[in-house]
Amino acid sequence: MSQVGRNDPCPCGSGKKFKRCHMGREEELVLMRLGDLPDGAAEKIMTLPEVDYGRCREMLDRLDVGKLTRTNVQVRFVDLGAYLEMGYTPRDTPGDLNRTSAGQMINPLKTLSLDPDHIYLAVSPAVSESTLIHQLAHALDFLAGSRTNPALARPLSMETEAPLELLEHPREFGHWLAFLANEFGVILDAEDAIVGYLFENGRLIPGEIIGSGDAEAIRKESRAIIEFISQHREEIDERIKGRGGYIEPQKQ
Repeated sequence: MSQVGRNDPCPCGSGKKFKRCHMGREEELVLMRLGDLPDGAAEKIMTLPEVDYGRCREMLDRLDVGKLTRTNVQVRFVDLGAYLEMGYTPRDTPGDLNRTSAGQMINPLKTLSLDPDHIYLAVSPAVSESTLIHQLAHALDFLAGSRTNPALARPLSMETEAPLELLEHPREFGHWLAFLANEFGVILDAEDAIVGYLFENGRLIPGEIIGSGDAEAIRKESRAIIEFISQHREEIDERIKGRGGYIEPQKQ
């Protein structure tokens, strides 16, 4: 790994300075790079053709990502199936992608070193409006929100026992999701509607806390959110009933 200055941005993509992030734990960065970026991976991802499934093109034409985030970075939508076939992620293919709405933000650590001008979002041909803005919210959050990398949430979840979903979707993500839903008139699916509800009620973990890696602070926030969800279960169920992906709760 090339030399990184104390005050340089941490190579992990957290948005924090190196001295306040992985300084002293450089071996984790090496493992991260080895595990996530096989030789030639970035080049292969960059060759994936751009797709215009669903409302992809309309949303990108109307959304000036660079202006919104005050960066020069734009978004590229690529085919999820083609990306998964590369084998650069442990994620399984979620059923028939021609009939299933699915998407993910490709870990920016895999591409930014060679293509700093794009964030890559992989989506299925049957991608829904809610899934599209969910992935766009991840990109906007990474560039100009919490600046946390959802691809790095799993180890933190294992360490803190906080639900992965809460670490992947910080408060700033909730802001961008609400912005995009309003901008494009999207009715959120059940899972995103829960995220929206938690955001409206100030019950998403701030990105600053997630980025700090403070296990006790994360546990405290997580426990409070879980308790809030439990106390408002019926209200949440009414909010999401009938939306895409809704699963009726089992009667006890």
